[in-house]
Amino acid sequence: MANNYKIGYYYERKVKSILEKQGYTTWRTPGSHSPIDIIALSRDGKIKLIQVKRNRKKIKLHNINYMDLYQLYNLVKYYEKSQNIDIEVWIFNENNLDIYNKNDILNIKNAISLQS
Repeated sequence: MANNYKIGYYYERKVKSILEKQGYTTWRTPGSHSPIDIIALSRDGKIKLIQVKRNRKKIKLHNINYMDLYQLYNLVKYYEKSQNIDIEVWIFNENNLDIYNKNDILNIKNAISLQS
């Protein structure tokens, strides 16, 4: 378990670093038990709420934990019409980074309903 925490911490710090280089102010939400790992705020008021995942295998958005998907989907639905808030999932696989946005998360509705 401690090893998973260290791995998660490493990738969350990596995301923070990427975003800070892009000019965002960032915060981690460790131990929050929420679907959001990173909050990023730009100078022009744009907000990114980010879930960070890491897997050794090549996984896609619909392959992540069902409860995470369910919470993210509901969060996106709540902020769906907000232009300044984006909700993203960053998945690190092998040496790749896949970034999914609100529209991608909305498109997983079928994956969620199939598992209900």
